[in-house]
Amino acid sequence: MAKLQSRRHISAPIPWFEKFLHLCQPLRIRQVKLMALQTSGQVRVDADRATSFAFVGDPVRLAQCIPGCRDLSELSPGRYSAVLTNEVAFLTLSFKVIVEVVKVEPPSTIEAKITGEAIGLVGRVAASAGLQLSEAAPNQTDIRYTANVGLTGKLGGLGEPVLRAKSAAVAREFGVNLKAAIEKTPTKARV
Repeated sequence: MAKLQSRRHISAPIPWFEKFLHLCQPLRIRQVKLMALQTSGQVRVDADRATSFAFVGDPVRLAQCIPGCRDLSELSPGRYSAVLTNEVAFLTLSFKVIVEVVKVEPPSTIEAKITGEAIGLVGRVAASAGLQLSEAAPNQTDIRYTANVGLTGKLGGLGEPVLRAKSAAVAREFGVNLKAAIEKTPTKARV
């Protein structure tokens, strides 16, 4: 039997332990990077609140206003899958996502939870999004939209200022698209 080494020799390398660490190296947990982005905006549409809520409550019509949203399909009531794609600097980022509507309070609030995997890159997205509608004047509605997005994996290590700027640009484009689409919707007052 081998004798135990004294304390002063413990700092010396132990060959079997070094070999063990070398073999386990691929199994080491890598640091997970997380990036959180928050965006919000508001648009005033020339439509009453009931008409506006009917529009945003229709997932197909709402998805058409989201930049880069395609292949929307209903999985079950209130649960959808889609692909979100946007160009960020020199990269095209795509995500296969599941959208779950978690709160609907007609005619004022819709909230959803979004989770998904990046396509072609290592990373995940988890987000919450909401729309709040309030009557601004007769036949005018203010729609406030918010999104809290978290990116993990290699995506979390991308340049935060670039992603933050792109996120704000996508939010503005969504607002412009939403306003234009709702105002094209026929209402009782316009018929």
